[in-house]
Amino acid sequence: MPWWSWVLIWVGLVLILLAVLGALGYWLFRKVILLQGELAKFEVLLEALEQRAQTLVSFAPARSNAIVRGLREVQVERGELNDVRDETKEQRREQRLERARDLTTADPFQYEHLVKGN
Repeated sequence: MPWWSWVLIWVGLVLILLAVLGALGYWLFRKVILLQGELAKFEVLLEALEQRAQTLVSFAPARSNAIVRGLREVQVERGELNDVRDETKEQRREQRLERARDLTTADPFQYEHLVKGN
């Protein structure tokens, strides 16, 4: 093989490499441009959510340490929290029971219209 054939082969390989790198660069450039648009939309959404969160947050004063407040006050507060938790559990239990009753109770005349047709 003459020496100039090797030059042609290498020139062809370098051109192919440059074409592939150019195509990948263009593809990556398009992805970056699309990403910038999505980031702009995300930024607007994030600002709206941040404003909404600030309106929903109620700034309650920080409670003092339980040791400083005293045993009786902490017991009363803990009892109130337990009562609220127990009430919520009971409501969820009642909802589950009601749903179970609805699922297991069948109306015997529910399909009566199918029997009348015969």
